[in-house]
Amino acid sequence: MNVRMFRLILLLACLALAVPAFSQGGLQDGQGHPLKGVWLGDWGPNANTRTDVTIEMNWDGKAVTGSINPGPDAIAFTRAELNHNDWTVHLEGTKNGVRYVIDGKIENLGSVRRSIVGTWVQGNQRGDFKIQRH
Repeated sequence: MNVRMFRLILLLACLALAVPAFSQGGLQDGQGHPLKGVWLGDWGPNANTRTDVTIEMNWDGKAVTGSINPGPDAIAFTRAELNHNDWTVHLEGTKNGVRYVIDGKIENLGSVRRSIVGTWVQGNQRGDFKIQRH
């Protein structure tokens, strides 16, 4: 086999690997589903009393899964829903007897830095929240 033919075969092999990787890139960085990714923000009962929050969400092809404040003390979702008609989100979780209910609406849906804004209930506390995807 001559060098020119070998280079052509090598180039075609590289292209065969690169094209699928580029086409799936959007799915790998969280662009495959509107909720997929890490969301950072805060919630609280008023503008002066705020608590930082991290929410991680994933899409397995059938359902949204994830947790509030991922890590050793994570609150796993017991329910997670996205209404595609109005882009509202409903999340629930329970940890140590405290129930979390989060209802929001996706803003700037087409943006990589989209956000979710709405109401947050944690036990007997109620407030508003805003999280942005990172």
